[in-house]
Amino acid sequence: MKIIKDNIVLSLFCITALVAFIILFIYKVGISEEIDKKKTEIQRAIRLQKEYVEELSIYSNLTNDFTRAQNELKHLATIEKQQTLFWKKILNPRENHMVKWKDSSAESVNADITRLFSSLRARCHSKEIELPSTANKSPTIGFGSASRKPENNYGFGFSSYDGFWPSFTREEAKILGVQAKIIKEIVEILSQSVSDSSSLTLVEILREGAGEVDRKHIKDDLLSLGAQRKLLLRNGGGIKSLAFKVSINGQSSHARTFINLLKPPFMLRNFTVKREIKIEQETEKNLDFIPNPFGGSVEEQSVPKSQAKPIVRDTSSEFVFLIEYITEISNDLQALFEDKSIWENADKVVISDFLTSSGNSEILEDAKVKILLDE
Repeated sequence: MKIIKDNIVLSLFCITALVAFIILFIYKVGISEEIDKKKTEIQRAIRLQKEYVEELSIYSNLTNDFTRAQNELKHLATIEKQQTLFWKKILNPRENHMVKWKDSSAESVNADITRLFSSLRARCHSKEIELPSTANKSPTIGFGSASRKPENNYGFGFSSYDGFWPSFTREEAKILGVQAKIIKEIVEILSQSVSDSSSLTLVEILREGAGEVDRKHIKDDLLSLGAQRKLLLRNGGGIKSLAFKVSINGQSSHARTFINLLKPPFMLRNFTVKREIKIEQETEKNLDFIPNPFGGSVEEQSVPKSQAKPIVRDTSSEFVFLIEYITEISNDLQALFEDKSIWENADKVVISDFLTSSGNSEILEDAKVKILLDE
């Protein structure tokens, strides 16, 4: 005790240090678990930070990607505009009978087809185009003089409706009316293909059924495409059309002229020829002679030779044309707006610019797009 009293300052220092040690030891024991927990959290945070950095690295070029996407969208708009202009030329709306069609009743279509019979028969008669029922020679009387030909009743694909008209829906009558106008134009083109030097015979004109009722009555005028269906443009989607098959007998010049006169929306999808060629033999005498080294008269030296030269004569052939008449073309851009998830979070300005630049600004008037731009 004396030592403590003699060294009271040292004793107080030791006691203070001991108390501080005890307090710090108790504190250390109390917070060691919390420190370990914090270390674990810090390590986890570091690990998450590395993961976030890796994930964000994907978007490091986001600005460049966005700029590139905008340029590609502009390029796509240019391609779409070119495609729109191209298919507009194919559709040829100014001369397209389906596009120009004015709403008419079934009775009005019936009257048009009835007038069509007499009009086309008269045109073929004036151009000396023989029709199927008059293709054969008429019977003769007396000393071979031809009798008067009977009046032709060919129906130009509508034979079943010459004096008969079933009950058609308005839509089916519309298709029949359009088909009648198309066939009228085909016959007019054929009439322009006739030359004064050679005759032309119309073998047949076949068409597709306009609907359920028409298919019941069309009979022999029905076009059965079969494997040729794959040749039509409409198989690719986005295109609607009407198909026709036209068969003629004539010279190759008729076929060439007919093909050259076809223009959009007429599309020639197949062309076949059944050709007959006559080969005649023409005999000629060759008066050339080989000199006789042993002498003799000229008659003895002349050795006539017979040579047969073939002469090919182009006779009438049967030409068959598969014609597709384009009636409607759709780029199906409306499908982009049928799924709301595609456009609800889209940039309205970008969509508007794309539709305008691609030549589809009329789609902006669509109700769905109005909602998109006004929201």
